[in-house]
Amino acid sequence: MMKEKTGLVRTPLDELTYKVNGLAMQVMRELKSGHKEDFYQRRLVELCRDAGLQAEMEQRVVVWINDSMVGHLYLDLWIENSLVVECKALSHDLTDHELHQVLVYLAATGSPVGMLYNFGQSTLEFKRILRPINMQDWQKYLYRVIWTPPGGILPPENSLSTNNPVRFSIISTHTNQPSVLPLSAPVRDSVLESAYERSGVSIDAGNHAVELMKDAVKSTYTPSVLSSIGSFGGLYDVSALKEFDNPVLVASTDGVGTKVKLAASVGRYRGIGHDIVNHCINDILVQGARPLFFMDYFATSKLNPEVTAEVVTGMAEACKESGVALLGGETAEMPGVYQPNEFDVAGTIVGVVERDDILPRNNLMAGDVLIGLTSSGPHTNGYSLIRKVLLDTPLTDSLADALLASHRSYYPILHPVLHHVKALAHITGGGFIENIPRVLTENLDAEIHLTSWTPPTLWELIQSEGHIATDEMYRVFNMGIGMVIIADQTKAAEIQKLIPEQTFIIGKLIDGEKKVHLIP
Repeated sequence: MMKEKTGLVRTPLDELTYKVNGLAMQVMRELKSGHKEDFYQRRLVELCRDAGLQAEMEQRVVVWINDSMVGHLYLDLWIENSLVVECKALSHDLTDHELHQVLVYLAATGSPVGMLYNFGQSTLEFKRILRPINMQDWQKYLYRVIWTPPGGILPPENSLSTNNPVRFSIISTHTNQPSVLPLSAPVRDSVLESAYERSGVSIDAGNHAVELMKDAVKSTYTPSVLSSIGSFGGLYDVSALKEFDNPVLVASTDGVGTKVKLAASVGRYRGIGHDIVNHCINDILVQGARPLFFMDYFATSKLNPEVTAEVVTGMAEACKESGVALLGGETAEMPGVYQPNEFDVAGTIVGVVERDDILPRNNLMAGDVLIGLTSSGPHTNGYSLIRKVLLDTPLTDSLADALLASHRSYYPILHPVLHHVKALAHITGGGFIENIPRVLTENLDAEIHLTSWTPPTLWELIQSEGHIATDEMYRVFNMGIGMVIIADQTKAAEIQKLIPEQTFIIGKLIDGEKKVHLIP
């Protein structure tokens, strides 16, 4: 039990706060300053759970005024159904603004004490904050931290009174009623939540996510989209295919892999949406296809509407850039299937190509050249190895930028030159060694001249830290080349001139048996 100190107000949670303080200090020792708030938040919840504490992240509290639900509060950590913890990563000292935020959370939960941590400086700063006794001590700060659903309207602050009380409902997946002390402002029982919510699935959270993302999704709609968000199936008018002599639909499904874990660890979610869309666009581009529409799948242990909306907004941005309709998708909340705070992203794309224009063409021959287009980073492949290799390397902002750079789309710059191209190879999982042979005939090999371009320094770091052989690097990663064009050598200069960025002649085709040779 924590020893009583002179002047210290005792609460029923002193032993718990003492334990959580120690874990917060461990987080600071491990991670030090320089990360985003989510990074510390996730590590602290991991340590709490490892210590046997029940810890919820982004705990939702519904706010009621009279009998109207007007919005939500989101607690960084809600520990043992009784302790409010708020994490910050500020370069300056904690201010009254952060203290007032915790006061509202204490009033909302009825918890007698809250812990406020700042991991943003060289040493951990923390404050122990007691629950306010009077309503007026916290209510004036409520509107600063409440999230209001789109279209929702908060009543004027001066209209709030004991005759028009504020009430709260803690949405918990573990218990019907939080083990907290009584409030001067009455708490609305969380028993109102449904049995489905108590099982770990929140329909309200799903609806909230849809509200947050719907404008971004609608921005991708073309005149061919006939359905709206919320339909059982997406409707797409294919009348435009009459313009083709022999239209062929091309479809592909893929995922982002373990890049999602790295993105989640630093709280960068939107780029994951770009990744999945652009990966799929590139996969059908190598067959010469123009993308028509995209369907997404987002699955997680417990739905965080803001995170889900951020990922889907990234998808919408990537779709809009390439003229693709984000036609529909699925958001699945599956506690017990996914680990807490983890998620996965997948997508399916459908495009069209004229039958006579399908790539690769049947005229590949020895002497054809390979033109390399630069990648924007590791794209969406090799992250299990990257995460293992760089486990002990400090994740600075610049390193995170390099690792999480969005998978680029090659459609905008390659679509105008496809008539000059014999084949395309998307350098994804399997690197050069596995991907280039996928478009070769049985009698051809490819030579890759490794000195024809300089891989970014990121690859040097990964190779040196992981002690990885050169052959394996080119079998796992794109090494700075994300797409390879195969073209007649007489067309190479013209193609390079038409592409509005630097490209590299990285090799050629030779007689062989569908293999790749790395030439130092």
